[in-house]
Amino acid sequence: MTDVITLINAKDYKALAQYCEFEEIQSASGSNIMLGQLYPVYLASCILLNDLQSARHVRKRILASNNKTPEIDAIWSVATALIQKSYPQVYQNLDSFQWSEYMVPLVQQIKADIREQMLIMIPNVYTSIELKQVRDYFGTSEEECLQELSTRGWRFNETTRVLFPVKPAPKPRISTNSNQFEKLSDIVLSLEKF
Repeated sequence: MTDVITLINAKDYKALAQYCEFEEIQSASGSNIMLGQLYPVYLASCILLNDLQSARHVRKRILASNNKTPEIDAIWSVATALIQKSYPQVYQNLDSFQWSEYMVPLVQQIKADIREQMLIMIPNVYTSIELKQVRDYFGTSEEECLQELSTRGWRFNETTRVLFPVKPAPKPRISTNSNQFEKLSDIVLSLEKF
């Protein structure tokens, strides 16, 4: 499991998922691999890659191989809550389990990634939002939310307990010119000749 620790510390979750998949295949060929320790890491790496469909397939293979552990069930409950977009449940599931040493950094990264996604999503969806809703999206106390979001420029109305997110700066559009279209049409024409 030293390779797993190295990949976790490097935050290379794609390579981590690939490594877990390789190890799973090796175990099918008779190698002595502790799948009960590997599967939670595999599911967590799928979550970190926002690949919940792959997590579903891993879960099906876990059930088929009858390899259930409390940690596998715990991380799957996180994936299920993410699929249902029940963010308060996600945080509750992450906080209520005693994770193994391999899983602690992954769980912390899952929380950080979800919070970063919320920082992007909320300003794009809401012009104003109640503080208790924001608390649910971030999985922290109202005070922690206010402290963090006020440093990011969000305004707060004490009377109504409503936050006003700062809209992200629009991304500049890349304009195309006729020269680019001409080059593209030349490429397509040359491909058609083959």
